[in-house]
Amino acid sequence: MANTQTLLIIFIAITAAAVLLQAGVLLGILVTVRKAVKSANEQADEYRAKLTPLIDTGSQLIHTANDLVASTHKLVTNLQPQIEATVIELAGMARDIHAEANRLQTSLDEVAARARHQVDRVDGMTTSFLNGVDRFGHFLNDAVHMPIRQINGVVAAVRAVVDVMRAPAPVVRGRSRPNPQPLHVADDKDLFV
Repeated sequence: MANTQTLLIIFIAITAAAVLLQAGVLLGILVTVRKAVKSANEQADEYRAKLTPLIDTGSQLIHTANDLVASTHKLVTNLQPQIEATVIELAGMARDIHAEANRLQTSLDEVAARARHQVDRVDGMTTSFLNGVDRFGHFLNDAVHMPIRQINGVVAAVRAVVDVMRAPAPVVRGRSRPNPQPLHVADDKDLFV
């Protein structure tokens, strides 16, 4: 039995040591948690001290924004009839401007058509005049050149006759005749003889 009692005392001592160890661990955890809570409270107080002015400023900003929205809404409500009247007037002006632009386009189309007609007419007159001048030039050319060609033909014939008469007469005695020189007559296609 002594062994049993000794064993029992050993087990009780081990259990007491374990309980004391557990109490020490729990005490360490308690101290650590207290320090963490104290540190968290300090940081929370610090953040609260920093955030409180921001929250107050944000609250004032929200109130100011609400006042601004309310005054803007009131202004829009007051200006709405005037804006609607202005929009109606602008729409009427746009219709009038569109109608005037259409009339101006029609007038411009008429002026362009008339201008094209006049240009075509002037072109026809100019073409007719230039064709007449060309025909007159051909007529004048024929009228002047034909007599000149005839006179050139007569002059060439007279020159040929004079050249033949000036040439010495060939001697017909037993001597051989030198080769007669051919007459040089100007080449003229329209030689009139």
